[in-house]
Amino acid sequence: MPSNKKHIAALLAILVLPSLLFSSCAAIAEMNSDPPDNTDSTTQISDPAALAEWVADGIITVSEYTNSSALNANFTLFSRIDDQYVYIGIKAKATGWISIGFQPLPAKGHTSADFALGGVSNGAAYIYDLWGLNKEEHSLDTKLGGTNSILEYGGTESGGYTILEFKRLLTTGDTYDQNIVHGSNNILWAYSDEDGFAAMHIAEGTGKINIP
Repeated sequence: MPSNKKHIAALLAILVLPSLLFSSCAAIAEMNSDPPDNTDSTTQISDPAALAEWVADGIITVSEYTNSSALNANFTLFSRIDDQYVYIGIKAKATGWISIGFQPLPAKGHTSADFALGGVSNGAAYIYDLWGLNKEEHSLDTKLGGTNSILEYGGTESGGYTILEFKRLLTTGDTYDQNIVHGSNNILWAYSDEDGFAAMHIAEGTGKINIP
């Protein structure tokens, strides 16, 4: 009888161990996987008359934007528009550049996306107006014969977070800009731990934002 009990115990161990290992691997994979993009927009101010004055100072106030979208745990996009302009605020857990790209071609990476990329270096805010050349590369609009369409901008960096704010026309007329529209806009987002647009990103993603 004792030997039979040993055989049964050994058999149970053989049957149970693989399932335990599988469960552990699945749990580890779940912990290490990136969270899905959150493309839901939250309305902050429903009445445009209740909006505070927009100021490109790198400080996002509660009543400065009509909408906010948490694109991932470390990247939040704020927006508002009027008849002519779009006003964008970005807050990211990053100490290098942060960026947003509008209207990329589906499944084509950076291709034809209209990027604003900026940050704070040595206490001064900077921003670039870029155009997506292909899946991975982009260029300054001005190098391609276009114009810098960023009209105002400002930024701050504090406590491991960077905030960037900028203003541009909804429709610029520049070949190397995309129109930003009422309704759904496809976007790319990314951030880096280094400044300058040649630095590699440490996180990126895609999503949609809805601008009423």
